[in-house]
Amino acid sequence: MSLWDVLIDAGLMGLLLLVGQFLRAKVKLFQNLLMPASLIGGFIGLILGPGVLNILPFSDQLSGYAGILIAVVFACTPIGDEPMSKEDIKGVGGFFYQNTGILILQYAAGMTLALGVLNKIWPNLNDGFGLLMATGFYGGHGTAAAVGAVYKDYGWPEFFDLGNASATVGLVGGIVIGMALINWGTRKGYTIYVSSPKELPEEIRTGLIPKDKQKSAGKITVSNMSLDPLVFHLAIALFVTFLGKWFSGFVKGYVSWLSIPVFVSALIFGYLAQFVLKKTGAVEYVDRGTMQRISSSATDLLVLSAVASLKLDVIAANFGPLLISFIFGLVLNIVWFLYVSKYTSSRAWFERGIMNYGRSNGVIATGVLLNRVVDPDQKSRGLEDTGITDLLNRPIAIALQVLPPLFIVLGGKWPQYTTLAMWAAFIVLTVSALIFKWWTPGKMQGNQKK
Repeated sequence: MSLWDVLIDAGLMGLLLLVGQFLRAKVKLFQNLLMPASLIGGFIGLILGPGVLNILPFSDQLSGYAGILIAVVFACTPIGDEPMSKEDIKGVGGFFYQNTGILILQYAAGMTLALGVLNKIWPNLNDGFGLLMATGFYGGHGTAAAVGAVYKDYGWPEFFDLGNASATVGLVGGIVIGMALINWGTRKGYTIYVSSPKELPEEIRTGLIPKDKQKSAGKITVSNMSLDPLVFHLAIALFVTFLGKWFSGFVKGYVSWLSIPVFVSALIFGYLAQFVLKKTGAVEYVDRGTMQRISSSATDLLVLSAVASLKLDVIAANFGPLLISFIFGLVLNIVWFLYVSKYTSSRAWFERGIMNYGRSNGVIATGVLLNRVVDPDQKSRGLEDTGITDLLNRPIAIALQVLPPLFIVLGGKWPQYTTLAMWAAFIVLTVSALIFKWWTPGKMQGNQKK
């Protein structure tokens, strides 16, 4: 593979992103589904790529880009971020339980389903199959790429394709079912800011922002007479990603049995870079908005390359257990929304709950879009509290991405022990939610009516 092959792959992915955006702007179906351009482009790439028609001349490394791009995403995560204040954290207990509870439950319930039911029907199913639901639904395509890279090292490369199939079903299902829940909720009178699903603004539906609403994507923090500001921020992201790759290889070279995923190492060095930047005062030249744009760009390319490189034969060979897992996961998220979200918010439970519902199906953007339909002026603080709770539970989410595969591959009783540990964590969190009244089952919080 030459450098020109990389350029050809990048050029084709760029073309597919543009086609995806064009179709999002023109096709009502994609607008109604709020389908991201990267996902549309990914489906087109899957059909026209080597997996089906083999028209687009992608290299044989197309599926490998996801592992690199997820490392870039994690490297950017802490850089330029502002620390949370005590005032920010105050009062988010209920939303933390909404967000973190479904995260842990998806892992625990998914493993229980796989070990207790699916493995009995399909005896050759990998013990890690139960991780797929949470990896794809709560985690999304980025987590599927990350965990897929881990399992590739452990001899199960198919996890990458299965995980991305799960993420795609979670994303599309989250939007479709989320809109159905919104229609039901407005008829029942659960929404307080709208009486019927409001027509979304043009820019949300088409993805194209009118000129009078366009905003700057970031601040210029260094003079372009010295260095272009975008290149400055990109240099930080790429160097931190490189350090993550180097450290993973360094550890593997000295401790052969220990494999630290590159995305985890990149995140560690991202925090170290943020620490150095703050200590030296250089953080004032780092624009958080620009770092987020780099991270989001990497995510779009990740989603497209992951979907376009799906191995349909792998999905077909696991269709039965996948279908059961997907149905189970979608139902689980609906039940959580109806019986937990409803009793964990002191105000605007539906608006805040639908935000968490969308988030638990793959990406925060889905939750934001669903929340926007019922809370167009962002009065419920669903977006703000989601950001806070995502920061608070990030260590838990990363631990659930990294640790279970390490224990499950040991075989024997370790898959069962890992599942029990997940249930123990969920029970501890739930008991805490009950003690601190973050969750009051059957009793509405605040002055809300059932």
